[in-house]
Amino acid sequence: MPKPPASPRRRMQGALEPAVSKALGSGRRRAAATRASRILPGRLRPVTDFSGWRVAEFAAWAALPPGAYAASRPPGSEVSSRVNALSATLPTEAVLLSRAIIDTAPLAGDDGNPTLVDVLERYLPESISAYELSTRRGRKDSAEQLLLTQLRLLHTVARNVEQAEAAHNERDLQIQDRFLRERFANLTPGQLDLSDRTPPSPDVPSIDAPARGRTKSVTPDARAFLDPEHHPVVLFKRATGGAWDVSLRLALPKGHATVLGMVEETTTGATLFAHKANRRLLGSRRATGFRSPQVDLTLPLKLLSPKRFVIYAQSEIGREPTDTVLFLRTEGGSQAELPTSLTNHPRASLTVIATAYDTPDGLVLRNESVVYPDLRSACAGFGYRNITWLDRHTPIV
Repeated sequence: MPKPPASPRRRMQGALEPAVSKALGSGRRRAAATRASRILPGRLRPVTDFSGWRVAEFAAWAALPPGAYAASRPPGSEVSSRVNALSATLPTEAVLLSRAIIDTAPLAGDDGNPTLVDVLERYLPESISAYELSTRRGRKDSAEQLLLTQLRLLHTVARNVEQAEAAHNERDLQIQDRFLRERFANLTPGQLDLSDRTPPSPDVPSIDAPARGRTKSVTPDARAFLDPEHHPVVLFKRATGGAWDVSLRLALPKGHATVLGMVEETTTGATLFAHKANRRLLGSRRATGFRSPQVDLTLPLKLLSPKRFVIYAQSEIGREPTDTVLFLRTEGGSQAELPTSLTNHPRASLTVIATAYDTPDGLVLRNESVVYPDLRSACAGFGYRNITWLDRHTPIV
């Protein structure tokens, strides 16, 4: 298929690029101009709202030449943002199941399997819409059970499609597609209706099951590495309920001013905040045995009755993106390592590194690694709405 003709704007940019390159050269002037075009929005750099973008998506955008438009976001991005924003009102299991379904989404630039795209772009959003409408009509308990059953079925289908794709099994793909279309043929945004049909795979792995390499379970004194793109979830198990004692450690280059914080929703509906900032010039160097100076920004947390919480970091503007790792350690000695990135960009200066949900099985931790321009938009993006703000960075506490 021939490529569509370039727009007049892009043709003009292409004509100007040789002259600009000749004037700037390839040394410091060129590097400074490139950095300025990345940081400062202008006529040749379309303004983009990065709220809810993954750090990998932002990195791909930052690598584009000045004036280029961002690539389309991958399937499931819209419903992912919607589920996050509804985290306060959806059942916790529904949030975790929905995110597990979204984890099967193809990467940006990959069209993905049509059946899986239908799950992400049609069946999952319509199931959530039907639940919202049913709860407004006063049928919350029945709607919750129907929603969870429906999400478990979608989770099964998404996993089966993923496996069939990996095995290049066209017959199984056709079976899953036919079943899904028959099963959801009468689904409308105003109705949750389950028939007696059973899904092709009767066993639905629970959200904390390590099956298929998606969700891991951490035992005491164990360590888990949470890749935000492939293995983002871990379960910290415990025998009894009660408070969680958690220690956060964010590794940073020396001199990198950053705020590490937590926003918590308790089981009684209250919203709590905790944060700590490091200093640009002060701060002790961590003895690592390596050459580059590293400092740790630490934040101990005692969570008495958490329902859920988010962990974020906000960094200074004007630097190149900073790759880092958040270490989360429980009092039992279990630890998770969450690689992430701080963009240091004025429209994406805050990274929501992780979310956590307290469940009967333990603490479910996800490496989110999504960016927002400020704390207020990040709280809204994850459904923390009962907050009064002094400004977009400062809640009233």
